[in-house]
Amino acid sequence: MGIIDVTSEYRSLYHPKNEPSLVSVPAFPYFIVDGEGDPADESYEKAVQLLYELSYTLKMGFTKEPWYRDFVVSPLEGVWTALEVENRDTWRWSSMIVQPSFVTEEMFHPVAELCSFKKKISTKDARFAVLEDGLCVTMMHIGSYAEEDLSIEKMEAFCVENDLLRSSESHREIYLSDPKKTKPENLKTVLRFAVKRV
Repeated sequence: MGIIDVTSEYRSLYHPKNEPSLVSVPAFPYFIVDGEGDPADESYEKAVQLLYELSYTLKMGFTKEPWYRDFVVSPLEGVWTALEVENRDTWRWSSMIVQPSFVTEEMFHPVAELCSFKKKISTKDARFAVLEDGLCVTMMHIGSYAEEDLSIEKMEAFCVENDLLRSSESHREIYLSDPKKTKPENLKTVLRFAVKRV
């Protein structure tokens, strides 16, 4: 059996076109860290680091288990709710990394324990959950994070044209580019929000 790569298996979700489209998002298992405040704050950076440490602990530390299958660590994702768009201190976020379908909550606990032991970090803020976004509008945003509103506006116009309503104030971002290595105008970010039919 080949290496599991969620982003390749679900290309319409992780590599959409740069125009809005309607997709149905199935349930996926995630490692998650919740927080609030400015993404430039240290707490957000620590959350991202913890998610990658957990994901690579699963990938490298359990290869001899009978349930294990090799996999590609997926990109960082974030679900954002801005109570006041201009005041980043009010932003609420859930950072997460999708895991292979074989991962369960029972597996998460030994992964967290091994990660904490080997990396000498606390994993208490991390959790496991299976999330199903369901019917969503999505598109690829190419450009800086500050310009995402332009793509969100396109997605909302698509909803009006197709008799759809946003079912939540939150939206999901999937970061396909490393902002430390990529010019802002070249950043690729998948945008997605849940909708319902009118």
